[in-house]
Amino acid sequence: MRRRRARRGLAAVEMALLLPLFVSLLVFPLFLGRVFWHYTAIERAAQDAARYLSRVPLGDMNNPARAPAAAAVAGQIVAAELAELSPGSIPYGLTTLCDGQICIGVVTPSTVTVNIQLYLEDTSFSWLTWQPLPLVVEASYPYIGR
Repeated sequence: MRRRRARRGLAAVEMALLLPLFVSLLVFPLFLGRVFWHYTAIERAAQDAARYLSRVPLGDMNNPARAPAAAAVAGQIVAAELAELSPGSIPYGLTTLCDGQICIGVVTPSTVTVNIQLYLEDTSFSWLTWQPLPLVVEASYPYIGR
C-alpha cells in the first residue's frame, strides 16, 4: 500500500516537471502561426497597393498634383487590408516609391514599389517575445499605366 502512494506522488512530480514543456510545445506553433498570418496579410496589402500604382493612368503619374494622390490611395488600400490584423493598435510604416524615389509626378516611372514595415507586439505571449518582432515586406511591379 505504501508503494502505491509513493508512485502516485511520483506521477504528480513527473507531471509538474513535464507540463511546462508540453505547454511550450503548444504555445510556440500558435505564436508562429500568428506571425505567418500577419506576414501574409502585410504581403497581400503591399502587392495590392503596388498593383494599383502600376496601373494608374500615365496622365496621373506625370502630374505633380495627382501622383501624390495616387500614392495616398495606395496607402488607403494598405490601411484597409491591415485593419483585420487587430483593432488598430499596431502602427506600421508605409513607403511608396517610383523608380526608387517618392512618387511626385515628375517623370514616368519604370517600376513602382510599396514597402511596409510593421512591428508585431504579441500581448498573448509577451513572455516569449521580449521585443516587438519586425516584419518588413516590399512589393515591386513594372509600371504599365498608359
